[in-house]
Amino acid sequence: MLNRAFLSFLLIAPVLHGDDSQTRMKADLFFLAGEECEGRGLKTDGINKAADYIAAAFRAAGLKPAAGDSYFQPFAIKETYLEAGPHVLAFAGPDGQKVEGEFRKTFSVTGLSGRGTVGGDVVFAGYGIAIEKKYDDFAGLDVKNKVVVVFRRTPHAAEKTNPFLTAEEVNQHASLSAKISAAAKRGAAAVVFVNDRDLAGKDDPLVDFDYAKDDGKTGNLPVLHVKRAVVDQMLAPTGKTLAGLEAGIDKDHKPLGFAVPGWAATVETAIGVRDIPAKNVVGYLEGHGPLANETVVLGAHYDHLGRGEKGTKELGSSAIHYGADDNASGTTALLDLARRYGAKQNREGRRLVFIAFSGEERGLFGSIHYCDKPLFPIADTVAMLNMDMVGRVRPDDKTKKDRIVVGGVGSAKNFEKLLDDTNAKFDFQIDKSKSGTGPSDHTSFYMAKVPVYFFFSREHPEYHTPKDRPETINLAGVGKVTDMVEQIATAIATAKDRPEYVPGMHGSPSGGPTGPKLGLMPSYNEGSDGMEVSGIVPGGAAEAAGLKKGDVIKAIDGKPVKNVQDYMKVMAGTKRGEPVEIKIERDGKPLTVKASPR
Repeated sequence: MLNRAFLSFLLIAPVLHGDDSQTRMKADLFFLAGEECEGRGLKTDGINKAADYIAAAFRAAGLKPAAGDSYFQPFAIKETYLEAGPHVLAFAGPDGQKVEGEFRKTFSVTGLSGRGTVGGDVVFAGYGIAIEKKYDDFAGLDVKNKVVVVFRRTPHAAEKTNPFLTAEEVNQHASLSAKISAAAKRGAAAVVFVNDRDLAGKDDPLVDFDYAKDDGKTGNLPVLHVKRAVVDQMLAPTGKTLAGLEAGIDKDHKPLGFAVPGWAATVETAIGVRDIPAKNVVGYLEGHGPLANETVVLGAHYDHLGRGEKGTKELGSSAIHYGADDNASGTTALLDLARRYGAKQNREGRRLVFIAFSGEERGLFGSIHYCDKPLFPIADTVAMLNMDMVGRVRPDDKTKKDRIVVGGVGSAKNFEKLLDDTNAKFDFQIDKSKSGTGPSDHTSFYMAKVPVYFFFSREHPEYHTPKDRPETINLAGVGKVTDMVEQIATAIATAKDRPEYVPGMHGSPSGGPTGPKLGLMPSYNEGSDGMEVSGIVPGGAAEAAGLKKGDVIKAIDGKPVKNVQDYMKVMAGTKRGEPVEIKIERDGKPLTVKASPR
């Protein structure tokens, strides 16, 4: 139980947040979200400048370096990338005709492609979709060892009032990865995508490699995207056109796939895998008294999207994505908390560890690394408070109160009451979530059985665009959230009893579409043939089935799982409460378990 006398003091104590603090926070925010830091992308020099700035602020605040004599905890993130070449797409016809694509001008290599050189006859397979008893583009087609040409999206994709496919069917079958998987299952040698008419528009834009890049993995098939004009040139001797084929399929909802007579294709792709260096910035303040060997973590990620890295909403943009709200705002709050606590002499209570995480935007890599290799024992870590996008605090339309989201209130038995009692002073309108998981770094700690809070001021149209700039930030709102976090952190750090962890409080760890869940965190950083499990949600279906961290999922109900995309696609086709058979590899040995998604 929390110390009630101390909690009563918190509710009547004045908020110590003055002009000096606001000035410092503004300076932090405008540096971190300024030109010099270049959007703090993993591939920029600016992220290193941001890390140095944070470390210097920790040092100035009196925090000790947590990694020996360094504030930096390094790690690496794997990334697929396009090598210089060669990249080839060439069609050869029965009478010596040749149609060749030009790399980056008329065709591109997608991020889901494998590396290699293949050749084979050409088969057009409509939209590349196979739905049992409803629609099958592969029916009657032999695509084994063939180069398969398919449209993107689905028949009548733009139809809103009477769509051909249900939302669930689109979710399961329309993605690039789903179509690649369908073709691979039938033995295809390569997949060549073309835009449907709506995506093509006037310019028929090509998919950039980074659009569908799967960090650290490459598929088994070469996968290209080609302009419609190239395929139409090949089809010309047959009297068919992509526009005619598309119109026919859309009109009758019947597949029109066929082997293109006499035509073969050669496809070559050159793809590599490399390590991107990254680092968390970690400082701490010693605790004092009987609780000194236990830890409370205060965290925020400082990385963002640089000049349009993976995750941008403006595909193809090379403009700086300043990331003022996401997450210079949370990092600014973290630095202010470091200064506040660093100024307190002889503070009684638990150790306070301040972590600025990197790699969050790529898949929570920094927090996963810290929980795997903690600088202070996870078993002695009693809570983690995460601030991610706290810069857009704004009044609720109805109540006019400042509105925020606080997650994790169900992750410890007393957390909702502590939040409510603390909020009596601040009068936020709070959207509460009991879940200890979500698309931010607190997820890694909850899955390591640490109670968590997650503070968030909600999304906005500028999220993940170059328009998320420092002048759009409500600094007073950031300060108000920081005040609340300070009071809650102090309460936890000084309470005699540690918070009691509650398992089973999980939503969608990846922040992806809602639907049936096993309660596990996929690894985004392994190149193995399968999807490695990087964490198990306590109390979830995966834990009940006996799945463990480090297991590699190979198949679910007979459907192959080679990566995260396969996993999401297969899970979208499951139903809550209905058992599925999961084939895994554990310590190099095959194993089969059954789990009931929830």
